[in-house]
Amino acid sequence: MRPWICVSIQSMTTRQTVDDVKRVGTEADLIEIRIDYRDEPLDFAEIVEASNAPLIGTNRREDQGGKAKETEEERVKTLTEAVKAGFTYIDLASTTENLENVVSDLKEEGAKVIASHHDFKHPLNIGQLEEKYAELKKTGCDVVKIIGWTDSVLDNLPYIKFNNEHPGNVSFGMGTKGVTSRIMAPLSGALFTYASLDEGKELGPGQVPLTHIREIYGRITK
Repeated sequence: MRPWICVSIQSMTTRQTVDDVKRVGTEADLIEIRIDYRDEPLDFAEIVEASNAPLIGTNRREDQGGKAKETEEERVKTLTEAVKAGFTYIDLASTTENLENVVSDLKEEGAKVIASHHDFKHPLNIGQLEEKYAELKKTGCDVVKIIGWTDSVLDNLPYIKFNNEHPGNVSFGMGTKGVTSRIMAPLSGALFTYASLDEGKELGPGQVPLTHIREIYGRITK
């Protein structure tokens, strides 16, 4: 089985999103639609129709690195609309109000829920990763995603260890020093890793373009 890659798309308009989704084609295993970047209401049904891969709907809060400016109720409502249109996964920030209830509501609508936490300043050690994992797992989510920072190459090791001990979840380090754990994530047990559609379209510090990471995996898994 090839390592799973999720391509993150900055979704500003329906037309641009559909075009980018079609460009991905069959080269990715998942596609994340970053709803919080939108300049207009998105036609979720049209985006679903255009995709060859399951979609992750993300409407990221500003305190977790996102652009969403609407009220919490409106933010979650938009995610619910994405599920009803056919999105497979919803990524919910750890700081979502009444997180456990929102997870339950989205699962009742048929979504698989990723509960995610991002630390853009600090490398996380294995103790911190385990503590956050236990906290998020209690929400009833399907996947726990914990992303921290990296100041050195050695900071990648706890994320890789976490993936090995909790397969089917996701953890890696951000920043230029975190590329190692991004690439190693699905090879060490994570459900998937993230890639950008093109160079210059990265939606996370250290994100690798799809063609590059697919080439790396092709060499590793021969």
